Amino acid sequence: MAAEEEEGEVDWVVDTIAGFLRGPAWAVPVLEFMEQKCEVFDDEEESKLSYTEIYQEYQALVEKLLEGYLKEVGITEEKFQEAFSSPLAKTHTSQAILQTVLAAEDFRLFKKMMVQKNIEMQLQAIRIMKERNGVLPDCLTEGSDVFSEIEQEEMKILREVLRKSKEEYDMEQERKRTEEVSILSF
Repeated sequence: MAAEEEEGEVDWVVDTIAGFLRGPAWAVPVLEFMEQKCEVFDDEEESKLSYTEIYQEYQALVEKLLEGYLKEVGITEEKFQEAFSSPLAKTHTSQAILQTVLAAEDFRLFKKMMVQKNIEMQLQAIRIMKERNGVLPDCLTEGSDVFSEIEQEEMKILREVLRKSKEEYDMEQERKRTEEVSILSF
């Protein structure tokens, strides 16, 4: 019976943590961090010194968020480690959910995650430019490395679009947080 209770507790801890990792209290700060810091990451083999500094900031963020949540729900560090290493946490679905936590312990995974976010942000900017202008600037279609004055101006516009897109996203996230807080307070 004790083994079943322990297994049930591990299941509860894994489910509780998975729920937290899917929720806004985790997702919003982690996503904001990634979006703000990903632009320096590229797919080069060699890592830059700035990557290490950003990685350390990420580790601190993950630790702060997890410690706060674990304390809030009464899960000890030992129970967390036990659940984290359980077979339930090793499933493919759990691994996908836990990726942002695992990245705090594995620099290569962190770098891969940040490079991917950088690519996503660039693709989003290109899509927005195409939607707003109907076409892409020549510098994004011809493979030219030399920027003309017009192309430099287009890059300024691209940066402005990215900035405005981030502002719109931040406002939307704040609106969602406000809605959630007001819903939870009822």
